[in-house]
Amino acid sequence: MGKIKGKESFSYIFNDNINYIRSLYNRGKIRNVTYDTIQKTILCGFIYLGYDLFVCPHCGNESIVPHKCHSKLCTSCGTKEAKLRAAHISSIALDARHRHIVFTIPKHYL
Repeated sequence: MGKIKGKESFSYIFNDNINYIRSLYNRGKIRNVTYDTIQKTILCGFIYLGYDLFVCPHCGNESIVPHKCHSKLCTSCGTKEAKLRAAHISSIALDARHRHIVFTIPKHYL
């Protein structure tokens, strides 16, 4: 695990606090889907989530490409998703000098 661009990644923070996260999960304070997402974020970019193996037909060199977690919490995967969402929202928003968009999270998701 490590740092990305000089900042601690969520993966690093989650991994550093995994015992506390597990205790919250065991006491029913964290939902299954949240716990699974945290585990995937920790393992993002490692072969534990699966991988693709590419072999050069000419020289036989092998290259392993680990799968990503595709989580919104992940520092690398979440950035890509956020940029895609921002581009989509920008394309459907009204053409005005000022835009104000509010996203609301329903209470049952908190």
